[in-house]
Amino acid sequence: MNSFHKLSVPVLLAIFGACGHTDPVSTAPASSAVAQGTQAAPAAVPARAPEPDEPIPTEKFADGERAFRTVKDTLLTSYYSAGLTEDDLYRAAAEGMLARIEPNMQKWNKLLSPAELADMEADMKGEVVGVGVKIHFDATNGHIGVLGTVAGSPAEREKLLPGDEILSVGGKLYKGKQMRDVVRDVRGKAGENVTLTVLRDDKIFSVTLKREIVPIDVASGGMLANGVGYVRIHTFHEKTPAVLKGVLGTLSGARAVVLDLRMNAGGLFDEAITSAGFFLKPGTPIVKVSKRGLPSETVVAKGERLVGDMPLVVLVNEDTASGAELLAAALAEGRGAQLVGTHTFGKWSVQKLDKLPNGYAMKYTTSLFTTPSGRSFGGVGVSPDVEVAFGGGGGDHTLDKLLAQSDLAKRAAEDPQLRTAIGLLRPRP
Repeated sequence: MNSFHKLSVPVLLAIFGACGHTDPVSTAPASSAVAQGTQAAPAAVPARAPEPDEPIPTEKFADGERAFRTVKDTLLTSYYSAGLTEDDLYRAAAEGMLARIEPNMQKWNKLLSPAELADMEADMKGEVVGVGVKIHFDATNGHIGVLGTVAGSPAEREKLLPGDEILSVGGKLYKGKQMRDVVRDVRGKAGENVTLTVLRDDKIFSVTLKREIVPIDVASGGMLANGVGYVRIHTFHEKTPAVLKGVLGTLSGARAVVLDLRMNAGGLFDEAITSAGFFLKPGTPIVKVSKRGLPSETVVAKGERLVGDMPLVVLVNEDTASGAELLAAALAEGRGAQLVGTHTFGKWSVQKLDKLPNGYAMKYTTSLFTTPSGRSFGGVGVSPDVEVAFGGGGGDHTLDKLLAQSDLAKRAAEDPQLRTAIGLLRPRP
């Protein structure tokens, strides 16, 4: 199974029991790989290329095995901290090998703990055990803003509302913590309860929710005014192609389509390729993949094309990464789609995730990919044809709120990037 995930940028939207974590990395379940026009090809602009935490020495490290044994034995016998074990050092060595083997891949190559691996595998399957509330996390005060709930979830049944603030989970506070700390405390075993302390307006109350399997929102959409269809792909998971196919099936009669890839951090490679095929004629090149010692391979669209030769605009932003970038560039080159928004993240490498015998997993880079025309945007972002800042003074938090808004007409009225896309698709007299 191939996948790509953008895991290390700020995550402003999580679904307890749905999206747990992100970091700009391509990742996949065990022994699997991950990755990340007729119009002018998309342009590249400087973006947030990963930078090493500190320089990696370039001098040759001769007689490395002997030096490694010397360091290990010395630390075991002479390091000041008691209780240091050989396994502690092997873990640190594995982490170091992955993180420091190549400076510009430090953010992508990682050792994953069993808990991190379980989180990632659940995310890739498209469902986890939780309560189904979409949130924005503020680490400065530890408050968890509710953006919405997953349909049919415990959070929806208990009537958690947009605008609520979760102050604690099971009595725990989260000031100075991270999103994943909150998510892990809300997740758990199906059938077990979790208690949330909630602030609504000027009232504080507690609500106890029973955890259950909750599907992750992977795609959604509907009809806008003037015959324009709207589709948003949230992420690429195992369920994405089937859900996306269903969403596209509701747009019969659309004369044009807006595809929203904003804040899509990537996901599974094969599912992104399948999704691209819904928009491209069979045989149309989607991406070129280069692996060590092998000639580059061009992956082409196969299967059922669901969106015909109608005008298409793709929304992107700085949190559009990996598979979402791949899809946006493929649609620009393969069918002349216009890109609107801000430049993308710039994550164009492929990682493989292998389980280790002790329950940990290693994630390491195996491939690079480019657009069908051979353009690479690794370390740079794809520049939109029409650049439109989100604005509104609220940054990504405001975009999160809008993307959680189920009323598409209200969303369009408050979203300058979506309004621009609709304007580009307005019928010409």
